[in-house]
Parts: sequence; C-alpha cells; structure tokens
Amino acid sequence: MTATLMPPANRHHPTEPQRDVRPMKNQTDKTLAQIRSELLTTFNAADWESYNHLVGWLRETGVASYALKVGDIAPDFLLPDADGRLHSSEELRHDGPLVLSFFRGGWCPFCTAELCALQAAKDEFESVGATLAVVTPETRDFPRQLKQSLGLDLKVLSDVDYGVAVSYGVLFRVPDETKAHYSALGFDFGARHGSPVWMLPIPATYVIDTEGRIRSAFVEPDFTIREEPAQILESLRQVASKS
Repeated sequence: MTATLMPPANRHHPTEPQRDVRPMKNQTDKTLAQIRSELLTTFNAADWESYNHLVGWLRETGVASYALKVGDIAPDFLLPDADGRLHSSEELRHDGPLVLSFFRGGWCPFCTAELCALQAAKDEFESVGATLAVVTPETRDFPRQLKQSLGLDLKVLSDVDYGVAVSYGVLFRVPDETKAHYSALGFDFGARHGSPVWMLPIPATYVIDTEGRIRSAFVEPDFTIREEPAQILESLRQVASKS
C-alpha cells in the first residue's frame, strides 16, 4: 500500500528547504550524523518550525509504516540513469547485493551530504561485490547536473513517474503548506519532477540480495537522518557471510 497522504487540517507553517546550501563533497571524512549536526545549526526559527511540522506530520500519519521491510521481496524496476541509459533491478543485483537509496533531490543539503558519503564508500561496497544505485524523483537534466556539480560516479536513476517509490511504499504527497513555501522559495517540483503532482520519497536505503529479497531497510521520516555508510557496509558483510 502506498502512502499518498494529505496533511491533517489546521496545520501550522510548512517546512522550508535549507538555505545557503554547500555541496558536501569536501566533508566526506565526517559522519553523516556530524554533518547533520552542522547543518541543523544553520536553521533559523522558521526552518525549525517548518521542519518540526513536516517531520511531526510524517510520524503522526505513519507514512513510513507503509514502506517495504526486511524480508519483503523488492519490486523489479527499469529506470533511466542520468545519461538516459536504462537499468533493471535484475541487472543491478545480478552479481551481488544491491544498495538502493531513495533521496529527495539535489536541492536538499542532507541528500547531497548522503550522496557524497555514498560516493566515498562506493569502493568499499564494491569490494564485497555490491552495486550502488540512488533513486531521485527529479527528471530532465537535474540528475546529470547533480553528478557534475558533486563529482559523483554513481548510478543516479530517475524515478520518472514515482513508480518505484510507490512500489516501495516510501512516497507521500507534499502537504499544501509545504508546497506553497517551496514555491515561494523558487523550487518548482512540477518542473523538477516532470509532473504537476508534488510528491517526495521518504529518504530510505535498502540492501537487496541477488534473489531480490530485502536484507536491510533504513526508512526514517526525519529527512535529516540518513543511514551511515558504515552501517550499510556492515549489512553487506552480513549478506555476504550468509551467501
């Protein structure tokens, strides 16, 4: 079941994107928890209020409970990468486990921090036979621009119709207040996503074995918290030890 929920009535202010975003490519020696702490210090009062609103709403409505869990079979997919090449889930997990991470978009500093951390860990993932792919709702030129701006050598896959996020149960409809606020700040998800329907994934990271079964799942409604690469690597090693 997919969570495409509307916000409760009479909510207060929407969340805002964080401002003055710096690419995190030079900070990958830090943990994501450390980077999160630093980013949170840049929040102003409105940022905190809106952040608390969105995260509170996501927790209250239980959106994350719809996400796939450990033991579930991961849905198959076929998605284009930033250069237009198609990748199937079967291909990606053919020779070893697949690390599949959903992120919100290149406009989110917590997402760019995560992507840079994953880039830094890519060789270690590959050393245990894993393939890494990240999934964004952004289409058109945004994934390619993101790779170039951050110097990424990752498979950035465009979830062109939200279909994969839907199948994993991590999608939600952006609350109207949030939509209005993002619009006021110049973020046009309609243009970024190629759809007038504003939807976002809850950031989530899955480790999927070669049979397509989910072996670890990290799904966190608080979009500022991401799974550390070291935790992902530990999951990959556990998968390898049981193969």
